[in-house]
Amino acid sequence: MTLSERVMRWVRKLFRGNAKMLTCQEQVELLADYLDGILHHETASALERHMEGCPECLTFMKTYKATSAWVREIACEEMPEELKTRLASFLKAKILQEHPGGDH
Repeated sequence: MTLSERVMRWVRKLFRGNAKMLTCQEQVELLADYLDGILHHETASALERHMEGCPECLTFMKTYKATSAWVREIACEEMPEELKTRLASFLKAKILQEHPGGDH
């Protein structure tokens, strides 16, 4: 059985009938695929039904969507060498502090 077939089997079992609602945790786990438009139709419908009855999840989804759009607009900039050196030194010191004797 392919991965796609296993996912579809799980989706059909999980969302059989209209009474099944997603939990908030399940909703969060599916959100990225939903916003990318790659979530299977049945699963997307179940997610939409959940959000209709859960204002907190709807607000979370809107915030997540806005944040994702904002992050895509941010330009990447090269970290200055001095900052790279300081960050590396800091992280090495933290690792040594947490794992004395070199047991990583």
